[in-house]
Amino acid sequence: SEIHGPVRKGRYARCVSRGVIDVDAWDAKRYPGIVLAPFVDWSRFANFEDFRDHLLTRHRGLMRDRERRGRSLASTHGELTFSIDDRRDDVLTMARQWKGQQLREIGFSNFFENPQTMEFLETLREQDLLVSSTLRTAGRLVSLWIGFIHEGSWSGWIFAYDPEFKKFSPGHQLLIRMLEESHRLGHREFDFSGCAQDYKMLYATDGRLVGDIGTPSLMRSAILVVRNALRNHTPGLFAAALRAKWLLETAAKRRPSRLATALGL
Repeated sequence: SEIHGPVRKGRYARCVSRGVIDVDAWDAKRYPGIVLAPFVDWSRFANFEDFRDHLLTRHRGLMRDRERRGRSLASTHGELTFSIDDRRDDVLTMARQWKGQQLREIGFSNFFENPQTMEFLETLREQDLLVSSTLRTAGRLVSLWIGFIHEGSWSGWIFAYDPEFKKFSPGHQLLIRMLEESHRLGHREFDFSGCAQDYKMLYATDGRLVGDIGTPSLMRSAILVVRNALRNHTPGLFAAALRAKWLLETAAKRRPSRLATALGL
């Protein structure tokens, strides 16, 4: 659901969907303070071939090139195998390695440095709530997507690939198979989460307009200003601040309570 109108005085919430637009209508300058969350609306396509034709109409040269790269990957390294939920031991390990490396290279904070990230993913897997989709060539892991399926929407947090296979467009080779499987399973949508990155806009049909609503307190406003300034202008310092915060929180949780110390625990 979306919130379109004003909110009660004194109320504030972050990252609320304010509406849905066609991705072709997106212009960041027209929507200040808004982030686009792209998705594929499967109600637009009776079958997956219609969606494939849609992609070819919009990006024929690019799509044909990526198809060629997929064939080259298979012929060079071995048969490609797609798994909708791969529970082998290397999946989360390589997700941490590949995504962590990518985040460092682009100057973003590496959330895998927080040990709670892996604990969170492993807990979701134990409860059968995590979906870890992979593409392998001759058994070797090439690319992965870690997320979830909920109420007919397939979404995720982590999309990464082995840098050694970059020239074969390993992300596309996995994603196009996931999209086909999503349509086959009768999902309502395939959700790319926040941020209108180029690869998401390549496949998406629609996008949610996500932004804050209400007015934050003066303290909250000051924190947001500082946080955004650090993230936008000094990402290295922002990442260091997050790491320090995680370390302090972890240390605090590990410190025994006064009662436990008194009891000799």
